[in-house]
Amino acid sequence: MPAPLRKQEYYNYSYGTVKVYPNRQINKVKRSKKNPLVSILRFVFASVFLSAFSYLVAPQVYTDYFEPLILNHILNRNIKLDAGGYVSTYLNYVSNSELFGQNLIVPVNKHVKTVVPIITSGELTITKKQLETLFAKYPKLHASAYVWEYSNAKEVSINADEIFPAASIIKLPVLFELFRKIDRSEADGSNSTLLSKKLLYNSRNLTSGSGQLQYSPLNRLHSVDYLAKIMITHSDNSATNMLIEETGGKSAINSSMRSLGFDKIEINNRLPDLEGTNKISAKQIATLLYNLDNPNFLSDKSKITIKEYMANVENRSLLQAGLPPEAILIHKTGDIGKMLGDAGIVYAQNGRKYIVVILVKRPHNDYSARDMIREASKIIYNNINSGVDLN
Repeated sequence: MPAPLRKQEYYNYSYGTVKVYPNRQINKVKRSKKNPLVSILRFVFASVFLSAFSYLVAPQVYTDYFEPLILNHILNRNIKLDAGGYVSTYLNYVSNSELFGQNLIVPVNKHVKTVVPIITSGELTITKKQLETLFAKYPKLHASAYVWEYSNAKEVSINADEIFPAASIIKLPVLFELFRKIDRSEADGSNSTLLSKKLLYNSRNLTSGSGQLQYSPLNRLHSVDYLAKIMITHSDNSATNMLIEETGGKSAINSSMRSLGFDKIEINNRLPDLEGTNKISAKQIATLLYNLDNPNFLSDKSKITIKEYMANVENRSLLQAGLPPEAILIHKTGDIGKMLGDAGIVYAQNGRKYIVVILVKRPHNDYSARDMIREASKIIYNNINSGVDLN
């Protein structure tokens, strides 16, 4: 017959009480019930972690370690795993680099920059009709124009989505992409800014057309800051080609433009590109200018530097010639035989601000295109400065 249970006192330190328990149950500890919310959170965290590991880490592990070490070395099998193909079925479409005919995806930068589209609230009706009347006076010319006023978000759009030869206006996408690269390098903790980097100017970079660098001594080092400045202020073609190369080349810039939604901006040839193979549209160049003030696209430091370059463009014979002295214009012109254009942001005397892009296809070097752009600039400024169309 088993011995009867003897009761013993057990002091509960948690509550300062004395309880009586059978001596065989003294060492049993009550387990607290699990909080269901904690369990759910743990499950969610584990799921996210495993998903991220499978998507980002596992394919690289398979390719770098499992495939060569386990399959091919230890098991002596000639097996090739295409882990990237399992990660995304769209590898060939989203690749942003290429090496020996193979599409590649470089690591995604954690400092994501985005483009904000231009949102319009209506049309500058009177201004548009006046511009259409003006353009009709020049039957040999074919114009594209886009205007957007900041305070009322109203626009003028005339053939604005049509693709035109870019001429030197293509230097704006090059400039913006260069400064996006500068922002990324500084955000990644680089000790020195890319602007101070020295590039070698040699015979391979020398090119004809606009700019004075072609007449300077070869085999000299020039800072990126200097090259970017003369690319815009003097429209220097040699400096532009050096910066295209420094930014990653034509393909890299085109890929970046497409990823940002600028599918009508494309560099196909080194400058001067007298054939007009480089392409732009008035609306997309205007959108690029609109994002000059987008903090998620460019840093404040880059924005200030870009505006400084664009405020000192030497060619003042197009949009600037149609503005009064008190107006401020930051812009970039383009001039080849078949196309003349100007794109910029105007700060009017009354405090209003607007984007204007005018591109003109013309018979070779037809200077009536210059007169048309000047007259258009004057119409746009007078209407916006006086408040016409803005009520």
